[in-house]
Amino acid sequence: MSLRRLVCLIGFVALVVVPSGATATRDSRSGMRLNWSIPGPGPTHSDIAFWGDTGVAGDYDGFRVFNRQTHQLYVSYRCRGPQNDVSLWRYNGRLLLFMSVDRPQIDGATVCGQSSATDTVASDPRGWEGIRIFDITNPATPVYVKAVTTDCGSHTHTIVPDLANNRLLLYVSSFPIASQNIGGTCQQPFEKFSIVSVPLNAPETASVIAQPPVSAPPWSGAVACHDITVFTAIHKAAASCMSEGQIWDISDPVHPDTLHPIHIDNASVYFWHSAEFTWDGQYVVFDDEGTGSCSPTGNGRIWIYRVSDGLFQSSFMIPRPQGGAYCSVHNGNFIPVFGRYQLVAAWYGGGTGVIDLTNPTQPHEIAYYDATVGGSADTWSSYWYNGTIYANDIARGIDAFTLASTNTAGATWDHLNAQTQETLLDLPVPRPGLG
Repeated sequence: MSLRRLVCLIGFVALVVVPSGATATRDSRSGMRLNWSIPGPGPTHSDIAFWGDTGVAGDYDGFRVFNRQTHQLYVSYRCRGPQNDVSLWRYNGRLLLFMSVDRPQIDGATVCGQSSATDTVASDPRGWEGIRIFDITNPATPVYVKAVTTDCGSHTHTIVPDLANNRLLLYVSSFPIASQNIGGTCQQPFEKFSIVSVPLNAPETASVIAQPPVSAPPWSGAVACHDITVFTAIHKAAASCMSEGQIWDISDPVHPDTLHPIHIDNASVYFWHSAEFTWDGQYVVFDDEGTGSCSPTGNGRIWIYRVSDGLFQSSFMIPRPQGGAYCSVHNGNFIPVFGRYQLVAAWYGGGTGVIDLTNPTQPHEIAYYDATVGGSADTWSSYWYNGTIYANDIARGIDAFTLASTNTAGATWDHLNAQTQETLLDLPVPRPGLG
């Protein structure tokens, strides 16, 4: 979630319900079409993941499971746990859901709270935070499998498949900044993250197996990473460690080399939030979750670097004024486009944008959708998945968009966990002159 919002603006987010007959004709848009939406219930919608046609959208009070083809909502499952970022994995016919809980919950290891009344503080002995695991093989009837306690909870997590050992590893990002989280084993500067092992044959035995160190300048007194994006095919991780970006070697995923990273420092970045690799592994985009308002000179931009040595290429902010609304890049992924680099990203008050950075030194926006009808855009996550762009909007809920024209040549994936990139794609390398 937004550090700006997490630290400064935690509070009420109005629930916006889109009328059944609403159209998008007055929305600000170019090159994208809104196909369908599943609004509500909130209070704050967060991340989204897919396995096959099953989608899961997290929100602070739980998660929703839906079918992306039929738009059927299977269940709205109430289980309080900000920020409830989600990921999915199917094994031997069983579909597992992993959720990040980063605010202590009263008896949260065994009980699903229904509202913010179950929020507590780290010093409360009844409090719990960390990773929750559900079985959603039957999407209409989720089953609570396991709660794994992690120091400082879990702000976000990243699946790192370790199938040779028949398990998943979860890189759990957490940090002691918000006042309710500091206490017990969550003390500044922290300087680590947790690795949870999930045996695929017995996910109920999942446990913390390591806490690798993190070395970076402190941010608001803490040293830790917000998001960690892995590209397993090239054995790299792009770690957004609040005060700087880092590129790690994860050839040994249980012992990632966090002490000898490529350090990427940039005084113009307010908060290193997340990252995305191009599908050929050549470039990485780091996302600055700033305090911006879509100003051409403000923060909240994307920053483009070469993976091999961290060499800076350029930065970019969407060019659409928001009338003072908060606007900053947040979560996104690259479309598998032949001969081009095209990044889909959520921009909070700027909605969803598609940025072409085929020439990494000259990025430009080629499409966007900034909703106003049925509630203004305040978009947390926007991802391309099998021909459709899906957004989970803080207040609006799930929106599904079509991009007018992009040549993916029928590229399809069987799942999407946006922070876990697994396969180098056999796509022609872009030529900078195309951008």
